[in-house]
Amino acid sequence: MDTYRPEEAWAFAQLDEFWERYRPLTPWGKDAAEARPFIADRAELERRYDDVEAALGFLADRAGDPSSLDRASYHLRRMPRLALEAKDSYELIELFQIKKFIANYRGARSALGEPLALRFGMEGLADGSAAKALAAELDRGGSDPETFYVADCYDGGLAEARARVAAADAAIRSERVRAEAGARLDFGVGFDGREFLVLPKETTRAMMAAAGSRFSAEPFDDARYVVRVMPSDAALEAMSDRERALADERLAEERVIARISALAAAAMPELSAAVAATARWDLARAGAALATEFGMTRPRLDSGSLALERARFEPCAWECGRLGLGYTPLTAEFRSYATVLFGSNMGGKTVVLKTLLFFQLLAQAGLFVPADRFETRVYARVAYVGELTGERLAGLSGFGLELWRLMRARGEDDDMPAAEGADACGASPAQAGAPAPSGEPAEGAALIAFDELARTTGSHEAEALLSAVVESYSGGPGSASSGNGDRAFFATHFRGVARLPGVEYRRMRGLDREAAAAAISSAGGAGIPGGGLEGRLAGINKHMRYEVVDDDGSGSESDALAIASLLGLDGRIVERARYYLTKDGL
Repeated sequence: MDTYRPEEAWAFAQLDEFWERYRPLTPWGKDAAEARPFIADRAELERRYDDVEAALGFLADRAGDPSSLDRASYHLRRMPRLALEAKDSYELIELFQIKKFIANYRGARSALGEPLALRFGMEGLADGSAAKALAAELDRGGSDPETFYVADCYDGGLAEARARVAAADAAIRSERVRAEAGARLDFGVGFDGREFLVLPKETTRAMMAAAGSRFSAEPFDDARYVVRVMPSDAALEAMSDRERALADERLAEERVIARISALAAAAMPELSAAVAATARWDLARAGAALATEFGMTRPRLDSGSLALERARFEPCAWECGRLGLGYTPLTAEFRSYATVLFGSNMGGKTVVLKTLLFFQLLAQAGLFVPADRFETRVYARVAYVGELTGERLAGLSGFGLELWRLMRARGEDDDMPAAEGADACGASPAQAGAPAPSGEPAEGAALIAFDELARTTGSHEAEALLSAVVESYSGGPGSASSGNGDRAFFATHFRGVARLPGVEYRRMRGLDREAAAAAISSAGGAGIPGGGLEGRLAGINKHMRYEVVDDDGSGSESDALAIASLLGLDGRIVERARYYLTKDGL
């Protein structure tokens, strides 16, 4: 089965911008980060959290020694990608990369210290091991730990062959110097090491007539020739010697590379283990650096509820900062299988859903989370049903896409073709399946966020459909949650959703109307003070209370009309809207 990727949930939770701050340094750590892991095995997640805590301890211990921290990072950055499969023969560049890896692996171990290195499985090269023998052999080729070439010391035939090449090169140079000196003396032509000269026709004819065997000539244009010095018999003999010496050198180098390749193939299991241990440390270090930067804490995965305390949905906090708006961290606890969250537009209910998925996906990537406390459990799937950035769900195709995502989230009809626009975030129907989480109480449990389900149909039908879907996750007999522990969150502005047993009903606290009314009054009744739309929206933001509170079902006027007043809409229109809102029970 392919690895499950919650692509749509990831996109909805805006994780990409935050994920860029997670920066492993090695090729394998970068590969793991780029894969955007989703881990449904609690034991593996706890191990990763333990790793991050160990890395946090290292960073704290070395906080007063920046050079030590720099050394640890330096060696991770210097590690090259290795070909980890055993082969009969390795390329010279591959042997160089192995030597460079070993040098930086040793440096990284030294920077960590023996106890921490061993904690991550970064074993030293044991005496008598294939890796130790390989390292010793590679150290013979190169003047420093990060250079490698096939040195003379590797094979007795190498020094002799290279000496013959050098002697032949010297003889060829000597003959060339002698030939150029003769050309200057006899004809006043100076080649001065150049391969050829372009000479006048008359000069060329005189040179060819007097010493044709010493030069070659070919036409350049109507008045000039390209003239070259021809090698002497002694030079030709030296060139032949050189070719024979080079062939002997190649054979000797092949013997050396074959011998070192055999050592590398034997050492490959140890090198692969060293790479895996290094990647483990790299990911832990990157997770610890991220946790330090954002004040992140370890998730708790043993909770029957989903609880957050001062949870910071960082992408939203950054956007609020860019706009000069305030941001309120989320504190809430949800105990039921199904939760309905009411709220008007601008009230923050969608941000609550984003926050929940953001935290769950971070936790199941094996990372800490930016909250004072986050309690949850491990889910086999994290899904999202709703509109994504760049999509416009409308009409039949929009309703079809909503139903398709709903069916996928419930694990139904995986073969159903995607509606138009369904591939907006790159997900495929096959992704609805997932491996069961190890140690979890039920197989295939999912965390699902529904944002304005059935928005593309009429309000009465939408409320009916939404009520039925909520009921299916309520935990009662026959519901999706009763069999496998699915937990579902529904954000909606429809107030006619059925009140069902086993379902939590919450709402966004929304607009502080008394404070907003005071602001309007101080502005003479012409809307909230502020310059232009952005200024007034910023003013409204100051009076919004982004808090989750219980909803008792009594209902209240939507914030929409109050916001219209705050923006300065004609008060007569607002009052008539209130009249129609209450007329005949509307």
